[in-house]
Amino acid sequence: MDRRKFSLTMVGAAVLAGCGGGGGGASGFAFPPIAAAPPAEPPPAAPPAPPEVVPEVPVVPAGPELATPTALPAGVAFLQTIAATDSGGAQAPGQANVWDLNLDFSLEDGGDDQFDTALALSVKVGASTDVFPSDQLYAELTALGPELGAADGQLLVSFTSDPGFSGVGTGGYALLHPGTQVRLQQTLNLGTATGGISMSWVGNRSFGNRYLGSLRDDTIFGQVVVRDTAGAILATLYKLDVNGETGTWGSASLTSFAGQTVVLSFEQRVVVSGMVIDNVSVQDGSSHEFVVNGDFEAQGTGWTVSASKMSQNVRSGVRTAGGLEVQRTFYTQPNVLWGRFTDVFHNPSAAAIVAEVAYASDLGSDSSGIIYPTPGATSKALTTWDGSPGDRDVGFVFGAADSVTYLSATALHTPDGDDALIFKFNITVPAGGSVTLVNFLLTDGTDTGRTAADVNARATAIDTVAADIANNFKTNFAYQRGLTQAQLDTLKNL
Repeated sequence: MDRRKFSLTMVGAAVLAGCGGGGGGASGFAFPPIAAAPPAEPPPAAPPAPPEVVPEVPVVPAGPELATPTALPAGVAFLQTIAATDSGGAQAPGQANVWDLNLDFSLEDGGDDQFDTALALSVKVGASTDVFPSDQLYAELTALGPELGAADGQLLVSFTSDPGFSGVGTGGYALLHPGTQVRLQQTLNLGTATGGISMSWVGNRSFGNRYLGSLRDDTIFGQVVVRDTAGAILATLYKLDVNGETGTWGSASLTSFAGQTVVLSFEQRVVVSGMVIDNVSVQDGSSHEFVVNGDFEAQGTGWTVSASKMSQNVRSGVRTAGGLEVQRTFYTQPNVLWGRFTDVFHNPSAAAIVAEVAYASDLGSDSSGIIYPTPGATSKALTTWDGSPGDRDVGFVFGAADSVTYLSATALHTPDGDDALIFKFNITVPAGGSVTLVNFLLTDGTDTGRTAADVNARATAIDTVAADIANNFKTNFAYQRGLTQAQLDTLKNL
């Protein structure tokens, strides 16, 4: 606050007046005239009126965040950052399930045997049926934006003592989650090091890549490196990639970096399972320890995790089925219950093609699935949970299907249902035109069958989200995120 002090000094001047006279005349000083009173201080100024409060108006996007080109690599498996609330385990700390794509761009399993396959695609024209073939190549895949980060539920490194993932004994450790570029780093000042400098660590170097066939990303790796403070690699201490191993896991020499300040970095670019690191130590000849919190008992103290982005919007190569050019796209983001399958059917011919498109799914509940129309979804979705507990809850949002076939089990622990769910759509694709179909698949970390008293139990979390997608797909742009405008313009079923 600007404080100002004011003082007012009144200076009075006496006028000396003398009056002389003879005889008995009086003489003396005359009093000065009395000055007028000073003007009164003006009243304090009224405080300024407070600014008008304008209520904040939320920014409402005019449309969805559409797919964009990206230089990020394509993926074929994406961990779901949803907590496992049952006893079914998880893929990584805080990540219950996995969206794992097959060679035909159907879903393989889900991570908890929710599916034996989901949304396998076929096209029937006349009496002939063609399946979307299981022959995709990684080189054909296209990664698309939006580029996702922490706000979307991306996990890079967890500092945890959960014994379910360590494989290195008890206590704290660091787990590097699968991702495009994950780096766990610590800056080491080796300026005072004397003698030889040795490094050691323990952990799990299984940089799992489930896809050893044609969907394998040959750029995956896990490595332990030394970088300078500007980020350049000075030495690779250990590396595992598709070509094999170099270096020795668990030990290395840093003697050549004596007197320098360097960055020790554990790094990976992998698909499904990540790296576990613990008991990191760097000591010189006098046994001086240079690593802070190498046992991770203080969580991430002393360590830094580099921010990075990833794409979870992947487009297949084109295949021909029923005379139509078919291209599949899968999109999800880590912190949602759903994955979206978008299929575009393009007619390259000069005449319209009338086709029946079928999506076949096979539940993992082994004929014990309790299957029911999702409440409030206006016949546009199904929910199912395992009546012989073991598999997590799932849901399907298919929209305006022409045929939906399923058979629920009739009681708990009674495998008299059918694992097969089939959704069919009749489409007419104009000459030179396209039709798009969208299906949502949902799963979470809950197994309703473990607590259900009877078949009237409901998978409420799945129900809620599935109904919202079915009813609000057109107005909730979150469900359209990552689509193209062409897909939206030709969408038939939602």
